[in-house]
Amino acid sequence: MPSELLQGDGIEVRRELARQGLSISPIKAARELLAIYIQVWPVDERARCVGRLGWHGGTYVLPHESVGQNSERVVFQNACGVEPAFAVAGTTIEWRDHVASLAQGNSRLQFAVSTAFAGALLGFAGEPSGGFHFTGPSSTGKTTALKVGASVWGKPEEPDPYWRSWRATTNGLESLAALHNDGLLILDEINEADPREVGEAAYLLANGQGKSRATRMGTARPSASWRLLFLSSGEESLSIFMARAGLKPTAGQEIRLAEIGADAGAGLGAFENLHGFADGAAFVSALKDAASLYHGAVGAEWLQVLVRDKAKLDTVLRDGIRQFVAEFVPKGAAGQVERVARRFGLVAVAGEIATSYKLTGWNEGESITAVGKCFVAWLDGFGGTGNREERALLAQVRSFFGANGASRFQDTSIEDQRIINRAGFFRSASDGQREYLVLPGCFRGEVCAGFDPKSAAKILRERGWLLTGSDRATQKVRLPGMVPTWVYVFGARMWEGDEA
Repeated sequence: MPSELLQGDGIEVRRELARQGLSISPIKAARELLAIYIQVWPVDERARCVGRLGWHGGTYVLPHESVGQNSERVVFQNACGVEPAFAVAGTTIEWRDHVASLAQGNSRLQFAVSTAFAGALLGFAGEPSGGFHFTGPSSTGKTTALKVGASVWGKPEEPDPYWRSWRATTNGLESLAALHNDGLLILDEINEADPREVGEAAYLLANGQGKSRATRMGTARPSASWRLLFLSSGEESLSIFMARAGLKPTAGQEIRLAEIGADAGAGLGAFENLHGFADGAAFVSALKDAASLYHGAVGAEWLQVLVRDKAKLDTVLRDGIRQFVAEFVPKGAAGQVERVARRFGLVAVAGEIATSYKLTGWNEGESITAVGKCFVAWLDGFGGTGNREERALLAQVRSFFGANGASRFQDTSIEDQRIINRAGFFRSASDGQREYLVLPGCFRGEVCAGFDPKSAAKILRERGWLLTGSDRATQKVRLPGMVPTWVYVFGARMWEGDEA
């Protein structure tokens, strides 16, 4: 226990000693003597207590042991109120032969396993935290994939499984994140979360920093921090789920929680290879049975490998991520796509490194192929290689004119025309196409609602949707019944091609 606890009334010290079985006198003088005894008794062995798991220097701290050598002893002191769920059953060889072997040839299962290995490598690669979300109908194998990934570190089944439920507040997630620092946090069934909080939770987990809070004295309390990967599942995507609460996810949220269709496209749900089993149900049952018998040992051995060979793995990891991005990211893709690709690349290389140490039994290159399939599935769902915010803006602008172009715009050639809730005017260009003259208030409040007007105007000008005759985004036009007015002029280019 921290020695600082002895500098007050010592109640926390006595409470912990009593919890562990010490009989303590109710007499005040005796209690004071106990505190004095603990403080003055010479102590030869000391340890540094840490409040989160993961890397501390060259040591990886687990709930009941520390892996690696350090100049001082490091132990975990849990102040979260939630118990870590690391557990070991069987051996690494048994896990490899009975669990990893069934994952072979199944891209979603291999992805989940490789993600479990990748969490401890985030610091090596200098990559930020981030998540992946398997989405698809019920009974496609999403939860099975999560449980196979969980078997790297702990029990995949009740009681006390390694995976957790989304049924938690964002405050509760802070404690869970700290317990999975430098590792993998698995959250099953996003539908059990509050749709008003899930977007904030995606930011919270990926940003690696808890909320700032004050102590009873008004001073700032140190906030929790972590670095992790998180793996999620649900029948609905983040955007559909948040829409229940009338919310729309930002591009930042969708980047931090990359969505992967659980259906692998082989007509078997999340699976592509049933390894001779009669059907998907029999295959899932075999996976669950094997993972329940053999789990956790491979994660412990993985940490031994990382501690031993950390120096040489740094270069292998960074080069591997760079090669993955070069192979799978289309030329000219936006920075957002490359950012997510690096996270997928980390997962792919983690699986390859684990394979090179004989931990998975897979063939060389299998992890890269499996993760590559998942990345392509994400990119298809993401909607292209362009910037997410830009595509969202263009889609919104096009939808606005599609819905209101015939009802809320007055013809400039008609002086007296009754228009309800007028958004602007329209006129015919020299080529016969219609141009829309949008009033500034409508442009800011409706056409680009939710976006910065200046940034939106810049994007629209670059796309050729906004017609300008100078450095300004607007033109000064004489309108029926009005003095010359600055308006945003939209041309026919917005109807050409695809907004992506």
